[in-house]
Amino acid sequence: MSKEQVNNPFLVILGVLVINFLGLFSETALNIALPQIGESFHVSSGQTQWLILGYTMVIGIVLPMTTLISRWVSAKSILTFASVVFIMGAIIAAFAPNMTLLLIGRTIQGVSTGLFMPLLFSITLLVYKKNKIGTAMGIIAVVMNFAPAIGPSLAGVIINYLSWRWIFIIFVPISIVSLILIIRTVPNVIKQTKPKVDTISVIFSITGFGFLITSVGMFSNFGFEKISLYLLLIVSIIFVYIYVRRQLKLRNPILNFKIFKYRKYAISAIIVSLNFATVMAAMYIMPQMLQSGLKFSTITAGVILLPAGLVNAFVSMFSGHLYDSFGAKRLVRIGALITLIGAIMLLKITAESSLVYVIITDILLMGGSGLLLSPAQSYGLGALSGADSNDGSTIMNTFQQILGALSVSIATTFLIVGSNMSDSNVKWLKYMDGAHFSFVWVVILAVLLVFFCFKIEQEDMSS
Repeated sequence: MSKEQVNNPFLVILGVLVINFLGLFSETALNIALPQIGESFHVSSGQTQWLILGYTMVIGIVLPMTTLISRWVSAKSILTFASVVFIMGAIIAAFAPNMTLLLIGRTIQGVSTGLFMPLLFSITLLVYKKNKIGTAMGIIAVVMNFAPAIGPSLAGVIINYLSWRWIFIIFVPISIVSLILIIRTVPNVIKQTKPKVDTISVIFSITGFGFLITSVGMFSNFGFEKISLYLLLIVSIIFVYIYVRRQLKLRNPILNFKIFKYRKYAISAIIVSLNFATVMAAMYIMPQMLQSGLKFSTITAGVILLPAGLVNAFVSMFSGHLYDSFGAKRLVRIGALITLIGAIMLLKITAESSLVYVIITDILLMGGSGLLLSPAQSYGLGALSGADSNDGSTIMNTFQQILGALSVSIATTFLIVGSNMSDSNVKWLKYMDGAHFSFVWVVILAVLLVFFCFKIEQEDMSS
C-alpha cells in the first residue's frame, strides 16, 4: 500500500501510539509505586527494582530483533500479538499473589514493548508523506516524552486513592481499544522479504544486548564495587561488538549499521538517546526526592510533576509542526539550552524552595526536551528511505533503551554516594544531598545534549 492510498495516516498509527504510550508510561509510573509493592509482598527495595530491570532487559533482547521479525511476519500480526501479550502481562501483574508472578507479568509486557516500539516509527515513516514527517514525529514525541513524564503524576493519584494494582488494571481496557484499532486500521506497509536468518547473529544479539542492559541495570542495585558486574558488562560489550561487526559484513544483516554513514542519522540517534537518558534520570530521581527528601505525599508529588508533563505534550506536538516549516537546527538548539537551564536549576532545589520554583524547574526541563525531540527524530529518520527506515528506527530505539537504563543506574549510584557523603544525620537531609549529587549527572547529560544539538545543520525545507 502506497502513501497515496493511506487516506488517514493518523488513524493508521493511532492504535500503535496508544499501546506505545502505555509501555513508556509504565517505565516511570512503576518507580513511584515500588515502595508500596515492597510493603505488599514484604520484599526489599533491591527485589522490587527487578520489576524495572527485568522489563528493560527483555525490551533490550526483543527490540533489536523486531526488524528481522517484520521481514517474515506482517506488521499487523506482530502488533496484534504484542497487544495480546501486553494485556496478558497486565492481568497477571494486576492480580499477582506474590512477587514472582508480578515479575513474570511485568517481564511479559517487556516482550510486547520491544516489538511495537520500533514498528511505530517504521509504519509512520511509510504512511506519512515526506513534507508531513515533522508533524508525525511531533505526535510520536508526545508519546515518547509525555508518557514517562506523566507516569509519576498519574501513578501517584492512582496509588493514593486505589492501589498499585490499578496501574496494571487500567492497562487492560485501554490495551483492548488499541488492539481493536490495530486490527481494523494497520495495513501491511512493510514488505516481507523473508531473508535467510543468520543464527549466529541472533545468538549474539540476544546475549549481547540482554547482558548489556542487565549489567548496567544491576549497577543501580548492587553499586559499582562488584567485580562480577564489570565482567558481565565487558562480556556483553564484546558480544555486541562482534554482533555489529558481523552485521557490517553480512549481505543480508539483521540490522544495517551502515546507515551510520549518514551524518544526519548518526547525530540524530545520539541526540534522541541523550534526551531520553536525561528525562529518565530526572524522572527517576525527582518523584523520590519530592517524597523522601521534601516529605510530600505521593499524590502531592504527582500533582507537582503534572504541569511539566502537560507542557511537554503541548510543546512536542507544536515542535513537530514547526519542523515542517523551519527544519531542526534552531528548534533542537533552543530546546537543548532550555533543558540545560532546567537541569542546572535542579541543583538549587532545597527544603526552602517554593513550589513555584520546583514546578518551573520541571517545566523547563521537560519543555526543552519536548521542543527538541521530534525535530531531532525527523532530522535523522528523514534522511533514510526504504528498508533503512525500519533499521534506523530499531537501532535508535535500542540505543535509547540502553542509554536510558545506564542513565538510571548512574543516577541511582550518584544518589547513594551523595547520601553517604552527606554531613547531616537527618535522613531526609541526607536524601536531599544525595539527590543534588544525582542531579549533577542530569546536568552532565544536558551539557552533552547541547553539544550534539549544535552539530545539527540547517536543512532545505523548500522541497
